[in-house]
Amino acid sequence: MRFIMIASQYFPIEDVSSLRIHSYCKSLVNAGADLTVLIIYPSPKGVNLNGIHEGVRYEFVSKDYRPGINFLAKMYLRFKGLYFICRFISEQNIEGVLSYHDNFLTNFIVRFFTRIKSIPYIIDKTEYPYGYFKQTSFEKLFTHLNLKLFSGFIVISNELKNFYSKFSNNVFLLPMTIDPDRFKDVDPRLNPSKYIALTFGVHNRDGLYESVLAYHKYLQINSEQPYHLFVIGDYTTLCKNFPECLRIAEYVQHHQLTDLINFLGKVPISEVPKILAGASCLLTTPSKFVSGGFPTKLGEYLLAGVPVVATNAGEISDYVKDRFDILLSEVNDLDGVAEHISFVQDNPVLVKTIAENGVKTAKTLFNATTYVKDLVKFIWYVKDT
Repeated sequence: MRFIMIASQYFPIEDVSSLRIHSYCKSLVNAGADLTVLIIYPSPKGVNLNGIHEGVRYEFVSKDYRPGINFLAKMYLRFKGLYFICRFISEQNIEGVLSYHDNFLTNFIVRFFTRIKSIPYIIDKTEYPYGYFKQTSFEKLFTHLNLKLFSGFIVISNELKNFYSKFSNNVFLLPMTIDPDRFKDVDPRLNPSKYIALTFGVHNRDGLYESVLAYHKYLQINSEQPYHLFVIGDYTTLCKNFPECLRIAEYVQHHQLTDLINFLGKVPISEVPKILAGASCLLTTPSKFVSGGFPTKLGEYLLAGVPVVATNAGEISDYVKDRFDILLSEVNDLDGVAEHISFVQDNPVLVKTIAENGVKTAKTLFNATTYVKDLVKFIWYVKDT
């Protein structure tokens, strides 16, 4: 089994999406696959052009770091990189091409080459095409043309499986996956403070405002020695993208919560585990997933070995059970969320069991190794069709 994964950025762990890439690439390698991640964007200055991370090889297809270059130079580097990919496929006798990089030019050239070589070209889609439901008819036509370039899809939710099945009969559901070793070097005992932690992205999908409201309600239930709230994420960029999010800081200031709610800012992804594992409770309160995806943070939360309080949005309840491995409230039931946080504080022995069950869930249902045999069968099936 000789595969490549085409990725935008990796080197080797850069963001949440790269955590997913690495989790199942690592499982494929452990299952006997010869796999290399080829990274489209030029290598940042000072970064190794290639290497091995936890058994997974990676290589930048463009060796030139040239900040501020013009359009023609960028196109030169792009075509040079695409030539590298096609040559790599041919010289290394690659049997399947996976992708986490959705760009029409890349897709067209790689698909043209893989069709000649009778190699499947499969993309991992964790959300709907960007802005799909706001696109004009012409824009959707172009999007559909792009999607039909792929010979198959890997998706993260049943909702997306139903959507992408319109463009191919070859769709594989690979749930949210997390590397089970992500917390292996983390010792939560090194952090003696009592706090709740949450992470958020810059796409305004995580219900950050609702989390702050729920935390305030929790303070009204348990005002003596309350947990602090640590907020991890790029709040400045979030507000730049969604100015309405400025109300979060205004709410915190208006209700004099600045001493209890700590905005930690954007934290390097390698440092997030020790913050999560050191918490007394982890919180997420989305109302829905307009992207059609799945909360990628959930697996990491559960794997941290800390009680998780969440709202039952999207397909969460397909994988976890309230009071067994998580504490679930209905969407927008902020009183219920607050009561669950208070429950965590008042019942340390019981929630420890819930947290332990959460770890077991993460290591099975959100472990790529659980699905890797079926994933390999899927790739071979697509190759033969």
